[in-house]
Amino acid sequence: MLSFDSFNEEINKITRDFTQKKILLAVSGGADSMVMLDLFRKRSAEQSDFMISAAHINYKLRGEDSDLDQKIVEDYCEKHEIPLFIYSVSEKDNKPENGSIQLWARELRYHFFHQICEENSIDFIATAHHLNDQLETFFINLMRGSGLKGLSGIPANENQILRPLLAFTKEEIYDFAEKNSVPFHEDISNKKNDYLRNKIRNLIIPELIKTDSNFIQNFSKSLN
Repeated sequence: MLSFDSFNEEINKITRDFTQKKILLAVSGGADSMVMLDLFRKRSAEQSDFMISAAHINYKLRGEDSDLDQKIVEDYCEKHEIPLFIYSVSEKDNKPENGSIQLWARELRYHFFHQICEENSIDFIATAHHLNDQLETFFINLMRGSGLKGLSGIPANENQILRPLLAFTKEEIYDFAEKNSVPFHEDISNKKNDYLRNKIRNLIIPELIKTDSNFIQNFSKSLN
C-alpha cells in the first residue's frame, strides 16, 4: 500500500545518503508523477534532508490537452513554492515523421533533464515509474527477445536516476491521489492502442488480472 511511510521506506532502500542533495523530479502532470511530487514535497518539508525541483516538458502533441498537463504542474509548484523548469517543444526540435515518437520524446526529455542537472548542480533525477510499468517493460522485452538481462526489470537506482515508486501499482497510486487530493491530468493518448506498450497495458494485462487478481503482486515477487 502506498503511503508516506512506505514511500520513505523505498527511498531509504534506494539510497541512504540524501544529506544536502538536490533532486530533480520529472513531472508530466499525470497521476504517477504528481503523486511522486507530492510525496517528495512532504518528505522534504518534514525531514529537510534534500532539496527538490521539478521539470516538465510540453511536447505539444495533444493541443490544449498538453497545455492542461503543464497547468496542473505549474499550479502545484507555484502553490508549494517548488522551483520548476519547463521546456516547450517547437519546430526546431524536429519531430520524426516516420520514426518513433516515443523514442524521440524520451531522448528529448532526458537531454533536458541532464542539462538542468548540469547547470544547477543537481545530484539526482527522479521518475515516477511504477510496478505496472515494470510489468509492461517485461512483456516488451520478452516479445523482442531481449534475453535474461532484458527480463530483469527496471532498476530503482541507475546512473543517478531514482525510481522510488517501482514497488507500487498504478491502482495504489490512484488510491493515494484520491485520498490525499493530489491534482493530476490524465493523458488521453494512454487509452489508444497505437503503441506496443499501450496494447500490453490495455489489452493483455487486464486479461491476466482477470485470471489471477494477484498477478501483478506475484510478478513483483518473481522480480525480487
